[in-house]
Amino acid sequence: MALDFDRSILGTEFDHSVHPAVRQTDIDAYAATVGETVAAPGLAPPTYVVSLRTRHFLPPNMPNLGQVGFDAGKDIDFGVPIRVGDTLTSSSTIHDIYEKTGRSGSMRFIVLRTVVTNQRSEQVAVIDQKMMFR
Repeated sequence: MALDFDRSILGTEFDHSVHPAVRQTDIDAYAATVGETVAAPGLAPPTYVVSLRTRHFLPPNMPNLGQVGFDAGKDIDFGVPIRVGDTLTSSSTIHDIYEKTGRSGSMRFIVLRTVVTNQRSEQVAVIDQKMMFR
């Protein structure tokens, strides 16, 4: 069965979120939760970007890929460091949709790309979140 969907949805922004200014208490809480050491006061661990919460996790126009979905991993390209006082903006798009066949049958994947920038329009991170559906 071929994966059929409207390819025009690829690259279309489905979430644009501006996050509150980063505080040292936010960095400390994140570091404590994940067991990281804060390298220097005022500087967040690079993985801090995964703690950002957007308004829409999935796009409203997402094709039906299956009934059961789960996290299939993240790829993160890090940019400039996150500092106390930075106001981060995230923009999420559907980056790719594809199908694979494995021993257990057909698996469908959606890759959601989130680009995070700071108030100076510097790229902080590009996060590719993969979800698998059956």
